[in-house]
Amino acid sequence: MDEGLAEGGPQRSNTYVIKLFDRSVDLAQFSENTPLYPICRAWMRNSPTVRERERSPSSPLPPLPEDEEGSEVTNSKSRDVYKLPPPTAPGPPGDACRSRIPSPLQPETQGTPDDEPSEPEPSPSTLIYRNMQRWKRIRQRWKEASHRNQLRYSESMKILREMYERQ
Repeated sequence: MDEGLAEGGPQRSNTYVIKLFDRSVDLAQFSENTPLYPICRAWMRNSPTVRERERSPSSPLPPLPEDEEGSEVTNSKSRDVYKLPPPTAPGPPGDACRSRIPSPLQPETQGTPDDEPSEPEPSPSTLIYRNMQRWKRIRQRWKEASHRNQLRYSESMKILREMYERQ
């Protein structure tokens, strides 16, 4: 009984090889919860007989000394940065979304109700002009909100800029 295994090598159990565009992958080695990326890597490797080894969780980052920050220069040599500082708090809880999305601009309404039109309907060019002005104000509000949100990351940007300038 053992001779059959020794001649052919270890016997494979539970193989489900699928061939797609002249490449093969053994889907049996992956669980149902496996992300698509490792499956695609195995498919690109095109070796269904090679099993994807279990990946161990990545090694933790080395602990940073408590008395130093991530971007300081020590002994005229620059230190490696392992972690960027978190962004500053956006304000009160639930305000995170409001710091990125500006409040809506109130529509400009005419003073008359719809059932009593006092003036003729505006021309298309007048409507476009009015809407252009409104769209410009809305775009400006979005730019301002984006700038305010980016200011929360100013410490991280300062560290990254220093790293870039060192190169």
